[in-house]
Amino acid sequence: MLTPIFLKRQFRLTLWLVALLMLWGSTTKAHALENPSTQAILNWRNLGSPSYIWPADGAVFYTFQTANGSKANLMVANMKSGRWSVKPAINDTTLPTSETAQKSNANGAINGGYFNLSDGVSASYVVIDGKEVANPRTNEALIKNTRLQPFLETIFNRSEIRILQDKLGKAVIQIVPHNAVVAADLKLVHSLQAGPQLVPLLTAKDEAFIRQEADGKEADSIGCNKPAARTAFGVTDDGYAILACIAGNGQDPESHGITLKELADLMAHLGCSHAINLDGGASSSMFVRLNSDAAAGAAPQGKAICGKTPETRVKSVLLLQHAAQ
Repeated sequence: MLTPIFLKRQFRLTLWLVALLMLWGSTTKAHALENPSTQAILNWRNLGSPSYIWPADGAVFYTFQTANGSKANLMVANMKSGRWSVKPAINDTTLPTSETAQKSNANGAINGGYFNLSDGVSASYVVIDGKEVANPRTNEALIKNTRLQPFLETIFNRSEIRILQDKLGKAVIQIVPHNAVVAADLKLVHSLQAGPQLVPLLTAKDEAFIRQEADGKEADSIGCNKPAARTAFGVTDDGYAILACIAGNGQDPESHGITLKELADLMAHLGCSHAINLDGGASSSMFVRLNSDAAAGAAPQGKAICGKTPETRVKSVLLLQHAAQ
């Protein structure tokens, strides 16, 4: 027969073991968030404490390491709040992302669509305030490229970010092929084409980024299967926009960059229901304003968080702005 004293000791021992296991589990989880792998993230909220919270609530900035040790930078904004918006901007020639962002008084920005390095002409569609400001069909270097001519219609139909407005005046964000029909109850306000789509499906072949050319050789125009610096934009089902920039070799001493498949996995694990790749490689760049001076009418103060030094000049960018700006 077990004595009351023995049972009491056993009960205390059980409580001690449970407490020890709980402490071990919480310590392990906290350590994992310091350097989360793609598989461990599952949602952007699991990244832990943000590196910066904008004074106007609803947007945060994170830095963390990818599974291979590359530096990732993330801006997350609550689109449902009505306080934040995303909008493309285009330069007459080319400018660094940070300069375009500061001219637009933006809280943050990442580089946008594709363009010719030779003359700065856009190779992607861009619409701003309902007006088409860039059309790849007028890009002579693109349309006269004999290797690309069999794929031009596919290229013109590559994925784009659309910012639309419903009948109540609320913003709706979509990531769709360029030729997708705008619903009758929506109005197209802005769009920025890039590609390929990352989430829910990676469409690198469908959008002719990977293609078999006339000589039988496979062309990979953006090095999909090689680690590189990359940028992406995604949206979650609960109304958040995610702007991501992952540094590559030459942008951060410990970064190798990531493949396109790894980028797709990352955006999915961050919680994106839809995501798109933007112009990457040397163009990959992110600007973040880390104070609210612009709200008082002063020039925005910030820094180029991700990118080459000196900054690469790009044709278009995607801006993150607060309603007060």
